[in-house]
Parts: sequence; structure tokens; C-alpha cells
Amino acid sequence: MGPAARVVRVDALPTSATAKHLVEVALGEGSTQRLVLRRYHDAERLAQDPWYVPAHEALALQLLTDAPVPAPRLFAADLDAAVCDVPALLESWVPGSQAWQPGDLDRYLARAAEVLVAIHAVSVPPAAELPRYAPYRNAAHDETERIVSPPFSTRPGLWERVGDVLDMPRPTHRETFIHRDYHPGNVLWDGTRVTGVVDWATAAWGPPGIDLARMRLNLASHFGRSIADRFVASYVTAGGEPSARDPYWDLLDAADLLPGLISPVRHGGRDLAQFEDYVESVVAECRGTEIAKA
Repeated sequence: MGPAARVVRVDALPTSATAKHLVEVALGEGSTQRLVLRRYHDAERLAQDPWYVPAHEALALQLLTDAPVPAPRLFAADLDAAVCDVPALLESWVPGSQAWQPGDLDRYLARAAEVLVAIHAVSVPPAAELPRYAPYRNAAHDETERIVSPPFSTRPGLWERVGDVLDMPRPTHRETFIHRDYHPGNVLWDGTRVTGVVDWATAAWGPPGIDLARMRLNLASHFGRSIADRFVASYVTAGGEPSARDPYWDLLDAADLLPGLISPVRHGGRDLAQFEDYVESVVAECRGTEIAKA
């Protein structure tokens, strides 16, 4: 941050996939700046998880430097842990709060949709080593392993039907830059605008419908299916391709959460019954095909 910069305050932030610290720095000309140090502290994931790669997040933030997307700015990257104890990124701090209960939900949907359209328009040079999208399940399971319902599922047989849908060929689609984990916890809000989109570790080159699917799943699990549908309408109004949303992407993304379903009550802040209600409603969209019949 410059030869005269010095750290004046450090505060630990809640740990998620990475350990984070808010760092306040006094700059040489007398101003101060807030930064976030993101430390990739999970050694097991660093060794085994293809979506836990600090170089991928660093590349994503570099691609966003000149884009009209409110994302953190990357100031430094210690990808080999030469300076820090583990691989780490030094990023600008962005204001705003998670938007699980926005005061004006319609405004939030509209602004979040506009930002998502901008994300999908980000230019990615052919030489950029951005990972291609693949389901999380592929990394943890044999791709031929059948999807089965957990014993505490509120809808017996539901996930087997999801597996039948996912056995079908993927829909025809174009590929774009995607965030991959686009939801109200990562799309920060100040009541009137999206102030920042954070957590770019799983950014990829892939179907934009996956970003729609992740936001839809979270909206449906917290507010109901109708709100998830309204987000798609907002995305199209903002200039997004109407064909980007397909029930296949919704189910593919929902299946990615299945290995983590360890409780019959809640998963990641979501009510399991409400989550499965949403999944069943998406499967119902496919009932015109032979594979999706009950």
C-alpha cells in the first residue's frame, strides 16, 4: 500500500471458507483505507478441493478490475504462502450487509439482477486460465453414482427423480463469466443499491443459468418460489437472456447441496421442507418428459 503505509487496526471477521481480517491502514498522504486479508487456511481443501484455489479468485478479481461490477479490488496476492502463513489475498473492503431480509425486496431483486447481467458480460481473454464450470458433486463423487434421497428427506423419492432429470443432456446454452455462488449472502446491500459482490473463489467460465439457479434456490428457500421467479423476470428486464434460466440448471445446482444435507431441520439457514418444496416444483416443470413422471 506504499512505503509509508502502516497498519493501525486489525479485527477478525467471521471465518467461512477462508479466515478473514479487516485491516485498517494509514497511507502516506494521511488518509486511511480498509482492506480485507483473506487467508486460505484449510489445508485439506487446499490439497483436495479444485474449487478452493486462491489463484482462481485472484484471476477473477483481475478480470473485474475495469468491469462495471461492484467487486473488491485486488491489491496483493501471496499464492505460495511466501509472506503469510497460508496462501492469502489482500483486497479492498466493500461496504454493505448480507441481504437475507432486505427492506425493499423488489428493489434488491432489480439491482441484483442488473449486477448479474454485468457479471455475465465480463470479457475473459482466451489465454485466461479461468476454470470451466463443473458441479461440486463431480469432485466428491463418482460421476456415475446415483443421486439418492437422504433418509430424513421430506419428499421420499424426490432426489431420485432429480437424478433422472440430470441424466438427460444439458440444455443448449452459451457460456460466460459466472460468479458461481451468487446469493444474498454474497451480494451486499445498503438499502438502495448493491454495494459489493464478494467471495469470488469459485468464479468460472460456464452457463449463466447456474448463477440464476443459485440465487433462485436461496430466494425460494427464504421467501418462496414466487420470489425466485421474480428474480428471473428482473434479470430479463435488465438485459439478461431469457433462455439462461432452465429447470435443468436449477436441479443441477440443488443437487450440489445434497451431500451437505446432514439434518432434517435446517441446512445453511434454509428450512429443509421449504427447500425440497422448491425442488419438487422445479421437477414438476419437467413432467412433460418421460423421465420426470412420478
